[in-house]
Amino acid sequence: MTHHDRPAVIRALYAGFGVCCVGIGFVGLITPGLPGFVFFVIALWAFRNSSESLENWLLNNRFVGASLRDWEENGTMRLRTKVIALVAIWLGIGLTIYRILIKPPIVVEQWHLEVHKALPVGLLIATIAGLTLYLKSIPLKDN
Repeated sequence: MTHHDRPAVIRALYAGFGVCCVGIGFVGLITPGLPGFVFFVIALWAFRNSSESLENWLLNNRFVGASLRDWEENGTMRLRTKVIALVAIWLGIGLTIYRILIKPPIVVEQWHLEVHKALPVGLLIATIAGLTLYLKSIPLKDN
């Protein structure tokens, strides 16, 4: 089913969802730990189901268009994009781990046991490892 075959209300819902994802994606570009790129991929899907002009706008956007086209065409990432993603992940999650170890949030503090710091820290370390391995598995774009 193409976007033209969908009722106008459904296309509008897809478009609205896509616009929200684009907003979150741009926040993610400047916020360590927030995965911006995935929201652009979701927005591209939503726009593909709602509006060809919004889809083209996103694919030709000067900030994310090239990366989205690389992803769409052959499932690759540019080295620069991959490095930025890894730095943001390690910096954002690393600072969160440091904060928990130095002065835990009140929720962790209320557990009254040092061993409970291990749970959120362990989950965050697993997240860093998982995201790093996933990004490592994505092929680099040939120049």
